[in-house]
Amino acid sequence: MPATRRHFAYRAAEEVVKRFPGESRYVVEAGVTPSGKIHLGNFIDMVLADAVLKALGDIGYDAEGYLIVDSMDPFRQPPSFAPDEFKREAESFIGRPFEALPDPWGCHGNYAEHFVRPVEESFEAYGIALKVKWAGEVHRDENYLNLLIKVLNEREAVRRVLNDVRRRAGHSTLYPEGWIPYRPLCSSCGRIDEAVKPLEVLRGGKVRYKCTACGHEGVADVRRGEGKPPWRVDWPLRWLALNVHFEPLGKDHMASGSGYDTGCALVRDLFKREPPVPVFYDFVYWVENRDGRKVYLKFSKRRGVGLGVDEWLKYAPPEVLRFQILKRDVDDIYREALSHWYFDFRQIPSYVEEFDKFEENYFKGEGGELTKELYRLSLPRPPPPRRPRRVSYYQLVRIAAWMRDAEDGLDMLRKQSKLRGMEEWEVAEVKKRLEMARNWLREVGYAAVLQDLDHALGELQRFEEEVVRAFIEVSRRILKGCDPSQVSGIVREVAESLGLRGRRGRLQVYRAFYRVLLGEDSGPPLRRLVSRPEVRDLLSKIVARLSVS
Repeated sequence: MPATRRHFAYRAAEEVVKRFPGESRYVVEAGVTPSGKIHLGNFIDMVLADAVLKALGDIGYDAEGYLIVDSMDPFRQPPSFAPDEFKREAESFIGRPFEALPDPWGCHGNYAEHFVRPVEESFEAYGIALKVKWAGEVHRDENYLNLLIKVLNEREAVRRVLNDVRRRAGHSTLYPEGWIPYRPLCSSCGRIDEAVKPLEVLRGGKVRYKCTACGHEGVADVRRGEGKPPWRVDWPLRWLALNVHFEPLGKDHMASGSGYDTGCALVRDLFKREPPVPVFYDFVYWVENRDGRKVYLKFSKRRGVGLGVDEWLKYAPPEVLRFQILKRDVDDIYREALSHWYFDFRQIPSYVEEFDKFEENYFKGEGGELTKELYRLSLPRPPPPRRPRRVSYYQLVRIAAWMRDAEDGLDMLRKQSKLRGMEEWEVAEVKKRLEMARNWLREVGYAAVLQDLDHALGELQRFEEEVVRAFIEVSRRILKGCDPSQVSGIVREVAESLGLRGRRGRLQVYRAFYRVLLGEDSGPPLRRLVSRPEVRDLLSKIVARLSVS
């Protein structure tokens, strides 16, 4: 890849300026539907929009960005992880807007807020500069309403445009004659889905309807936001009302006849305006290990599959996630999609290590302009004046496994000279990562820092017979239930009884434990190691295997 190549966010920003010359302010948009847990796959939309927002600013243009929450979309079914009480009531909520439903957990103002607020509150940590706009707010905006009235008045022209696109794409299901592009909100049961049938467009921006769910007949006032157009019309109207110039899109929108395809046709043919510049991206897949084989699941808000945007911050720094999203590239932003990501929660340490290595290359001046742009876009804040001194995340995981708390972990790192020469802000960053490593370890299990049985036995083969015998005897006495404070005395006693005299002899025994259990020459106090059930379990398997052999 040529060193002069620009990051795709900057190329997209340049395309925006080229497509919409002379704008006083450029607008980027991301969108999300609050049907369930907002996960890393949804976050791609927000990070890409924010990256192009930053790129526009960097090349000298005024810009702003929005995250549009489709909170007026109808509820279909409850998330699989919702409380049972909510699931029992869910039938009565079907078809109603997300923002009109109660929060199943009772901690936010409504259903939509429960899933969106944690994401919004994490924006500062991620450096996301998008402003949240709720669909109810957009649907009451004067600019939007004027456009919507035009669509209703010229609905036959709208139908022709959409059907032409769908017909060219090979779709046999077309919008019928008399189609009214509006979904009224039933004033009786509160539904806004397909059960509420628009019957007639009246003067003054009103739509007569009948609700087939409750039987109510009424009139919705469009200008009071008593309904919304279907998504294929709502989306392009949003582009026009907010004057959107860029929006990232899932790979499915590259297909002929997609919502982006029909939206582009509508704004060009009916409103004589260009649609936003896109960047397409493929999806994120959740990796699970089942019986020794990997299973790939598509992230799902409703099923709760995938790590939440706010949840990531418990386990890894925000810049690492931004980097993982933004490191992908395309040659042609109009015809290619950023590649998919097989996200494996167990690989979070490797994701952090990958970023740290990239950061090192940046400060070495390697990689050219592309590396510089990617590093700056990955950071929530401006780059530090010099390369931060880091402690390997893998090392932090090993410390986190045995520390009492983060301060205790820092003391262990100081004894290992890992914090030597660090400034206060760097130590504070290490402390944050220590806590993240502990959180990650609690999820994957402390066995993640231990050797498997075969490796453990292999390490024992390196030692002399006396050391192996000492390891076995000490292990047996530990497994009988000794107090952790007695471990050092047991090591001394056993070592001396086998002719391993003095400090050197004891160190040989300790080293055997560290090599067998951790694959390293040193580690935390042995009394801490053997206090954990995972360690005792491994020791019992080793002793059992050696006894058989």
